[in-house]
Amino acid sequence: MKMLKISLLAALATGALFVLTPSLRAEDKPAKPAHPEAAPRGGQRGEMLKEMGEKLNLTADQKTKLQEAFKAQREAMKDLTPEERKEKMKANRQATDAKIKEILTPEQYTQWEKMRQENRAAAGTKPAPKEKAAK
Repeated sequence: MKMLKISLLAALATGALFVLTPSLRAEDKPAKPAHPEAAPRGGQRGEMLKEMGEKLNLTADQKTKLQEAFKAQREAMKDLTPEERKEKMKANRQATDAKIKEILTPEQYTQWEKMRQENRAAAGTKPAPKEKAAK
């Protein structure tokens, strides 16, 4: 009788392990976002810098400076509320664009603007309005 109880307890414990193991494994993996848009955007900057490096033939110095400019842009927007972010986004983007213009050669900057317009068209967003030249 005692052997039967021990066998039943062992079978019960083994069954519980089989039942609970998949749920324990699932907790180890980070949850994937439901939509790609919900994924964090940090990697997009790295991809953009890589694409710029390939298409614009950037020097190592230019890559470093651009990386710093993009980091500064992220840092400036990091702690803002959504309302503040909406207000300051345009000024921040213009400041970053001015830094990019200083870093790139005129030919590279022209190519960069073309790349940016193509990316916006592919994403379905409207292009940024051109600044009016002062008379």
